[in-house]
Amino acid sequence: MKPRHPGRKTLIASAVLFAMTAQAQTELQRVEITGTSQPYQAPPTSAATKTDMPILLTPQSVQVVPRAVLNDQKALTLTDAIRNVAGTGGDFGFNGSSQPLILLRGFQTESMTASGPMSGMSTYYINGVKVKGVPVNMANVDSVEVVKGPASVLYGRSEPGGLINVVPRALSATPSFGFEQTIGQYAQSRTILEGGGALNADKTLLGRANASYDTAKSNREFVENRMAAFSGSIAWIPDADTRVALTYDRNAQKYRNDFGVYADGDRPAEVPRSRQFNNAPELSSFDNQSLTLEAQTRLSTAWTLKARAVTMRAKVKELDIWPYRVDLGAGSGPADSCVETNPLQTMCRYYLSNRPDGRVRLDQATFDLQGDVTWGGLKHKLLFQLDHYENSRTGALVFAQINAVDVRNPDFGGTPTIAQTGAPGSDTRDVQRWTSLVAQDQIAFGNGWHAVFALRHDRTAGIYTSDPTLDLNRQSFTTPRVGVVYEFVPGQTLYAQYQDAVAANNGRNPDGSPLAAERARQFEAGWKSTALEGRLNTTVAVFDLVKRNRADYTLYPVITTIGEARSRGLEIDMLGQLTRQLAVMASYAYLDAKITDKAAYAGTRLANAARNSGSLWGRWMFDGQWAAGAGVFFQSQREGDQLNSFQLPGYGRVDAMLSYAFRAGSGKGSVQFNLKNAFDKLYYSGSHPGARDWIQPGAPRTASLTLRLDY
Repeated sequence: MKPRHPGRKTLIASAVLFAMTAQAQTELQRVEITGTSQPYQAPPTSAATKTDMPILLTPQSVQVVPRAVLNDQKALTLTDAIRNVAGTGGDFGFNGSSQPLILLRGFQTESMTASGPMSGMSTYYINGVKVKGVPVNMANVDSVEVVKGPASVLYGRSEPGGLINVVPRALSATPSFGFEQTIGQYAQSRTILEGGGALNADKTLLGRANASYDTAKSNREFVENRMAAFSGSIAWIPDADTRVALTYDRNAQKYRNDFGVYADGDRPAEVPRSRQFNNAPELSSFDNQSLTLEAQTRLSTAWTLKARAVTMRAKVKELDIWPYRVDLGAGSGPADSCVETNPLQTMCRYYLSNRPDGRVRLDQATFDLQGDVTWGGLKHKLLFQLDHYENSRTGALVFAQINAVDVRNPDFGGTPTIAQTGAPGSDTRDVQRWTSLVAQDQIAFGNGWHAVFALRHDRTAGIYTSDPTLDLNRQSFTTPRVGVVYEFVPGQTLYAQYQDAVAANNGRNPDGSPLAAERARQFEAGWKSTALEGRLNTTVAVFDLVKRNRADYTLYPVITTIGEARSRGLEIDMLGQLTRQLAVMASYAYLDAKITDKAAYAGTRLANAARNSGSLWGRWMFDGQWAAGAGVFFQSQREGDQLNSFQLPGYGRVDAMLSYAFRAGSGKGSVQFNLKNAFDKLYYSGSHPGARDWIQPGAPRTASLTLRLDY
């Protein structure tokens, strides 16, 4: 029986409001391209090379989701943004919708060996700074960059599937003020106020501020997410050669996480669509503040020096209740016990290694020396970098077995807070640190040939432990990168690249010795094209990616490194403004990702890695005011865990958009209606690879309405 849709009244009200706006069309002055009609073109990016080399001449697949696409699709989370890119997917995260756990080319963007097999904190980059488990403020995002494959040469210890970089809105001398209000089903609301411009007459001092408040509940019981965010920047630009900027960011997130549904046999259990087992009396929270100081100066016509210092501090309260079918033997009586049966009858609930009073600290300092020189008749684009990075999480982890509930008729009465359990905590350190030197040379040989050679040397230290006597695991690495590009006709290139990667491994062997670091290597080749006078950009890539020293949790909490996993595939990405009316963003990936060693999981496919996946989104401009968009996002069947004991069915989800732009006094405005999962498809976006109890359902049909005013 199909469950009742709780947001139908909101959907009808939104449609009526949109119709009223359309009826008033004749009373509003016609305007040319505004609002959602920004062209689908990627802004310049330095994510893959840290220089101004164009994507076309970069020997690696690099994709950018521009602000126009984010606006049209009303992408409220990072997951919403990256689903437009080939080879991306979702895992199961434990920290609310603002902190998703993401997969690239079949691998999580966070090493599971760094903090145990239950880690759900994804690693991504915000303006080039590596962060873990930090909420992403999508209200202040200009674009989202996805660099496919290893990126350790430029970014240090990272997972081999690639990296995601969130680019914030930029400063401008042009005065501006913006207001945006989104309302939607399930108590969804997002309010944005932003403004900026020159702060003095000669425009050498620029400023910008963005404040937002985002709140939403869910069709799922007990789930909610709130985030208040502020970002303020000021820059001093005395001349064309010098720039100094200071940015302050504050994000305060509160949430109750959705732990999804459990597996029943080889499929997700058929339970009410709203059923969820986390009714924690208190909301979890993540409250972070950061300061970023950036400076650059042109030393000569050939050389530029850049420096950046970042410091972040955060307070963490992890207060969620974890449903888990395994009885860990810490209950106080028979009512707290759960014995796994088929079909499942009872679910144990825990405060499972929660950190109710934690601290996060991040400090990074980077110096870049970039030069454009000619040696031996060849043009060289040189980069020398010194990078120091420290990130730590501290605080006591608390474990308490609360009770067991009937999965068909759960009774959540009398749920204690984490403090009321009286469970003791175990102080735990999670530390990553490195100091690195990078040298990179991008060479233009002439006749369309280009090459890149790069080398990075890291001295690293890290650990994840509750034993205060253990010292950090200290290791050194040297990682290379070699690539070549051939532009055989203007706007058409072929490329090939080899690259190594180093990921984290902060655990210990049973004898106390450090575990070997996870390593990876990748061969990639492809074709890139820019056509229609630069309005249409396409990348086709094939790759062979192998991760070594993969972690095994068969005897957890004892962790061992046992072998390798391999990911091979084909990816196609396209972004472009085909005509004045039609803009598209499309992707397709074929992925063969599996364990290739001979240990416990030999021959199994990587969890959540769909063999076939893709997206197609298009927008049509009827005139200078009306626009409509629609798209489909699909994934084939995926394995739900690393044992391949159950599968997530394939799905196709359809979204749609309709917008209307108008003149608003001296400014411009737009009203936009978005409908996500238009056919109310029941689907599952991801599952934790180490358990059968945390399968994430996708959101049902959800409507929203957005008013935007710009002056």
